[in-house]
Amino acid sequence: MSTGGASVLAWTGTTTAVVAALALLGGGVLARSQAGTAADLASLAGADALAVAHPHPCQVAAAVAERNGARLGSCELREWDVLVRVEVDAGPLPAMSARARAGPGPTELPET
Repeated sequence: MSTGGASVLAWTGTTTAVVAALALLGGGVLARSQAGTAADLASLAGADALAVAHPHPCQVAAAVAERNGARLGSCELREWDVLVRVEVDAGPLPAMSARARAGPGPTELPET
């Protein structure tokens, strides 16, 4: 094999490795974004359920997280706020997680 042929093979291998690394990185970025979106929507749905006196706002949050491709890792009620943590599978990377909190603003609190 000539020196030119070995160079082409080396560059091809290097290019393939770089493209694979960028694809892996891109998948991780997409999974993190998906986790953030799912956490936001799950916390909002849970807070809405809590505001209308739904008996299980965390189940509502879990259903919304699942519809958005995530798993509800935790759900906590703090007075009128709903705090959630969700996880999204990122393929060969570790699962990506995100947290969100939703509830009424200080002037929107229901009267007790």
